[in-house]
Amino acid sequence: MKSIFLFVLLFHSFCVTLAQEPELVYLYGTRLAGDTQETTVVSGPSGKPTVSIVELVQSGRPQKAVLLYTAKKKPVELFFFPGLSGKKALVIGGMHGSELSSIELATTLISQLSEDRRPYYSVIIIPSLFPDNAEAALLDKTDRVKKNTGRQTSGRTADPNRQMPLPGMPFLQEKSVDAFHRKIENENRALLQLLQTWQPHRVLSLHSIRDESKAGVFADPRTDCRGNAQGFGTDRELALLMAEHIRVFGGDCPGNRLDANPTALYHLDPPAAAKGKKQVRSFQQADGEPATRGVTLGTWCSTAVCAENVSLSRPAIRTFTLEFPGYQRTQEYKTAAERERAITSMEAYASAVRHYFLRSYFVEASAGDEVVAEN
Repeated sequence: MKSIFLFVLLFHSFCVTLAQEPELVYLYGTRLAGDTQETTVVSGPSGKPTVSIVELVQSGRPQKAVLLYTAKKKPVELFFFPGLSGKKALVIGGMHGSELSSIELATTLISQLSEDRRPYYSVIIIPSLFPDNAEAALLDKTDRVKKNTGRQTSGRTADPNRQMPLPGMPFLQEKSVDAFHRKIENENRALLQLLQTWQPHRVLSLHSIRDESKAGVFADPRTDCRGNAQGFGTDRELALLMAEHIRVFGGDCPGNRLDANPTALYHLDPPAAAKGKKQVRSFQQADGEPATRGVTLGTWCSTAVCAENVSLSRPAIRTFTLEFPGYQRTQEYKTAAERERAITSMEAYASAVRHYFLRSYFVEASAGDEVVAEN
């Protein structure tokens, strides 16, 4: 493994909060004057744009904005950090509201980036995609972890991480249903629209896992829009570099099995297919309750999209899922030793994202091919 160095330099400014009206708003596409690409904006009830992705990028400084407001009037916040290149990344926390440590991990990453030099990738971070569900978890004082309180919005909605379109198909606002023809929740609609307009080169979904022996950093095998594997080698290596960094700095990532037969595959996912062969996806093998079945964000992002409307087509996105050990926030551990261990692991996971995922390792070329470049 490569030698690891920590760079601690003061980042030049704090995030700027953009005022929003405390009402439900939705993401939509528009064209700004002088802009040739469709851009994502947040709008108020009047329909007047208040912030766009183009404006965030052109500002050249860290900023805080609101993606949308939830049914309970809570803001889904996003944080933008400009990078040194034209490459773009997206980090999502709180897909499952029950996984409160994933939200803390996202805020830890934001704090670290605020005090570090610019990353190579410009990055948008969404700390808590479903804040209403996270609030339900926080309010449950009777064994919320065992009950998995806040994992999904209600008994009538599918698991938030099973609401994506069919792999290879674009998201269409006018047809906001998932691969199983279920309504996609507003938070996921906003995320999918952001993905299509921001067009990140790599995506990281932050989760946490109750079985801590399965924690770690995992990659989704990329495929073309027909589901044929494009090669897993560099995705695997990048995930394992992050896992090794976590271990070196005192964190736990046993799911990567670094000491024997290292793996970058999530324990429930099918094996990575050889390049050019058909890649089996987990949703094609899933059984159980309908609400727990569906296409994950990782599967949809890592599959190229081929659409009749060429502007909606895209290459496969290099996609990772990070599973932090345990649902508890660091402050919830009972003893000082347990809290210190959780804090160390939290900081190590966030540091791995900064030093590998957001720096110039295996940079994606414009044509979709890869070049190996190390920071």
